[in-house]
Amino acid sequence: MVKSSTLYEIDYNQGTIKAKNKKCSRCGRMMAKHMKPSPRWACGYCGYTEFIRS
Repeated sequence: MVKSSTLYEIDYNQGTIKAKNKKCSRCGRMMAKHMKPSPRWACGYCGYTEFIRS
């Protein structure tokens, strides 16, 4: 299980919580960022993948 402190940024001054990772455009869940073998964002739930172009 991943710690919630690594998934979210908390701004105590404004009282806001923001996700660090992207949301999947297909199902709306959090996506994982993979750097090897090719840089990409991948959704483990529905299998949607976006490749990162540099």
